[in-house]
Formats: sequence, structure tokens, C-alpha cells
Amino acid sequence: MASSKRKHIYQPPRRTNPEVLSRKLEKLSEDIEHHKNLIKAINRANDLHVEHLSNFVRHDMKNALQGLDGTVYNAYKDNAICEDLYNQLSTCVNLLRSSLDNFSKLIPSSTHQSTTLPDILTTVETLSRGGLLQNHIEAKYEYDRRSETPIHQPFQTLVQVAHNMILNAAKSLESNEDKRILVKGTVKGSICEIRIYDSGNPIPDDIKNRMYEYGFSTTDGSGIGLFHARTVLKEMNGDVNFFQSDIDEFTKYFLISFNINNNE
Repeated sequence: MASSKRKHIYQPPRRTNPEVLSRKLEKLSEDIEHHKNLIKAINRANDLHVEHLSNFVRHDMKNALQGLDGTVYNAYKDNAICEDLYNQLSTCVNLLRSSLDNFSKLIPSSTHQSTTLPDILTTVETLSRGGLLQNHIEAKYEYDRRSETPIHQPFQTLVQVAHNMILNAAKSLESNEDKRILVKGTVKGSICEIRIYDSGNPIPDDIKNRMYEYGFSTTDGSGIGLFHARTVLKEMNGDVNFFQSDIDEFTKYFLISFNINNNE
């Protein structure tokens, strides 16, 4: 009986035309660039909308606080409230006013052309204060609060990076009795450095080289924090690195460094 199996017929592989492939790649590159520009335009429109909305809200709330401030003062002058209560209410009004100012600075892609180290760290301190107090963590900030050196880098991005690093430090303190964080900031020449110290447990040697990897986490977190920090800082000719502490009261610190000029 004749075999029913088909004989295998050799078919040579199709050859790719380099010119056709080149045109396809060029078209794909154009499409990618078009979509990138479209996304940038949409994001910019959204950011402007949020900025205008925040300015509107800030303006109206500040007017309301101004009225409240006057009401509290008149009540004190008319002896309707005691001096201690007047001071407490005035402090609360001033804190609300300060929070509104800090909120207005957090708008992504704001039209602000530059920021300063005090602007960045004052905002980070405000954002972190509640969570640190709730977890009984002592935090200190050391930097020149009068510095006016302009930093031509995205304010919101730098605040996000520094704030996330402080949250990471706080997580490392959860099982410790000694809970302390120190944030030190300096601007020397064209380089800004922010050091975030903590008294938490040391980082094991086997994860020191992995902790910057995307998705890697030892705290059931997203594993994006350090990866994101290193990625955005590289775009500022900077980086984030881990070091053993050079201060006795702390075990380690992370160094955030970047160029204050976005064109260098």
C-alpha cells in the first residue's frame, strides 16, 4: 500500500526588502512621535485646568479666612473670647493659610519657572508631618531656610521624590522603639543634595543591589518608589544612592542629588 504521508516540500524563507522595512520603521517612528506630542498636549491642557481650578479655590478660601481672621480679632477686642482662645484660633487660621499656599505649589507642570530648596523642603515637611506624628516619629529638617538660589527643575517631581523617600524611611521604623528621621538639604554650586537619614534597621547586603529594580519591594509596596526616583533624577543629571550613616544617631541615609539647572 502506498504511503499516505505527504512529502515535505522545502520552502525557502522570504527575504525582507530593506527599503520596505525602512519605510515601515520610518512610518512607525512618525506615528509614535505624533502620539507622544498628542499625549503631551492633553496632559498640558489637564495641568492648566487643575492649576486654574486650584488658584480659583485658593482665592475664595483665602478670602473666607481673611473674614474669619477679622471676626476672631473683633471678638477678642470685644472681650467675647479670652486671649488664650484668640491665640489658638489665630494659629489655626495661619496654618490653614500656609497649607493653601503649599497646596498651590503642588500643581503638576505649573507655570512657575523655578523653585528653591526652602520651597521644596517646607512643602515636604507639611505633607509628611501628619503621618510622622501619628506614628510617633521624630523628624528634623536642617537647611538654609533663607536660601533664594533658584532651582530650575520640576517642583512637583522633586517634592514627590523627597516625600516618597521619607515615607520609605518611616516604614523602616515601624518595628523600632527609636524612631527618628533627619532631612538635610544643601545647594553647592550647581548641585542640590538632600540627605534623608533614619534610625531604622540596616538594609541587608543581599538586597542593596536590587532595591532600585522596578517592582522590587520588601514592605508589600508597589516597588516603584526607588525605581521612579532614580529614573526622574537621571533626567536632571542626578541620582539617588544609599549609604551607611555618617552620624552616630542614625543607621543609614539616602542621598538625592541633582543639577539645579535643567539645561546642564
